[in-house]
Parts: sequence; C-alpha cells; structure tokens
Amino acid sequence: MGKNSPSFLKIAYFDEAAAQDYLDITNGGRLDWSKEENKQRVAQILAEIEAQAKGGFNIISFLKGSISGNLDATGKGEVSKLLDTTIKNTLLTDYISVACTDDKIIKFEDSGVYAPQNSVTLYKMYSSYLSVIPKEQLPFDIEKLNEAVLSERGYYAMLLKKESTPASVLRFNINAFKNDYSLADLSKMNLTYYGVQVGTCKQRELGIDKEFEFQNKPAEVTAESILGANGETPKQEDSLAVYDIVLAGVKV
Repeated sequence: MGKNSPSFLKIAYFDEAAAQDYLDITNGGRLDWSKEENKQRVAQILAEIEAQAKGGFNIISFLKGSISGNLDATGKGEVSKLLDTTIKNTLLTDYISVACTDDKIIKFEDSGVYAPQNSVTLYKMYSSYLSVIPKEQLPFDIEKLNEAVLSERGYYAMLLKKESTPASVLRFNINAFKNDYSLADLSKMNLTYYGVQVGTCKQRELGIDKEFEFQNKPAEVTAESILGANGETPKQEDSLAVYDIVLAGVKV
C-alpha cells in the first residue's frame, strides 16, 4: 500500500469483483506479472503464504506436489485458503491505494446509514425476524413472499444519516459483506464508504410499491399540481445521486 494510502482498522464490506474491474480498467488491463515490480509482488505473496503456513512449509515443494498429485486433500485445502486470503488482501490494499486518490471514486467519511421507509431494504432487514414466527400465525407464506420480493435482487439501497435532507443513495451488494456483517449491522456503525455514481433517482422511487414501475409516465397536469394546494408553485422533488459501494470500513 502506498505511503499516503489510508488505513482501515476493520472492513465490513468489500465488493471484490467491482474492485478487480476497477483495477483492470485503471491498469489498462490485468497486471502484467512478467514486469519486474510485479515479480517482486508475487515473491512477497508467496513469502506471506509460507509464513502463515505451518513451519517447514515450502511453496515450491507444494506446487510440485500439487502438479504431480502427491498431496492429500487436507493439505491442498489449507494452502488454497491461505492463497485465497492472501490474494484477496492484496486486491484490497491495491484498491485502497489507487481509489483513495481517484476523484471519480466518491468517499463518504465516518457516517451511518439507514434504510428508506417502506423500502425493499427495510423489508429485507426485517424478513429474517419474521422467519422465527410460526407459519400458522402469519397471514401469508413468508417463504413465497421472500422469493417474490427478494430472489432477483442483488443490491439494497441505504440513505446517509449525515444528510438531513437525503441527497445520496448508497447501494450494497448483498454478497459483498465481510466478517459476517449484514445490512442491519450497517445502521449501527459509522463507516467510511468508497463508491461510484451509477445514476439518479427520486426518494419516492425507493418505496417497495414502486419496485415494478418500469415506465416513465408523464405527471398528470392539473391546476393543483401547477399551483399547489395553497396557490403557490410547488417545489420539484430533487433527484438523489445513486452510488454503488465498493468498500466500507472503519478508517483510522
């Protein structure tokens, strides 16, 4: 990690696929591991794996044994986990190092988030608690409802507590949470978020009742809509910027 890169004490969320895509684009393609500086990084990664493995472990011997089929499944599994963890940590530090100085990556510093009222996100947070209620006591089939509402959804929207008037929507990939964190945990934490703006929306469009409105219908023009109930021109609803979050954590 670069000298000026920020440090994170705890990572609650990291979208590895989005980070890898970003680094690929930033680097003009996947890293060329034949370059001298990248060869040195490979050596460092392998040295970290050897250090984390049991004493006497040699990565070269392991690779030879793996190729020849002389390793047991347990040994392969343990080293595979170490390799996976080390590479993911490298991806994380690489992303932070580049993204922290990139103006296109928007940073939201030290803030909490909350689910919009009447939103799919709020329903998702409560749905797990509904599962503890006996089925016969519910007026609907919770499993079928979850399948209908949540099965095709990958991202969930939250609003920033720091914004008294909402201006930003932060979207989270449900599969990118780390250390067993969840959407519900975010509302109890103050984190730093790194995100990319992907669009805009109206706050009312975050409601669960608006989920399946795909057509951009023109607003009905009436005297009341033009002048308002008190005869004044009503203020137009502001658009909120929508950001897909790549990283969220406790920053030093």
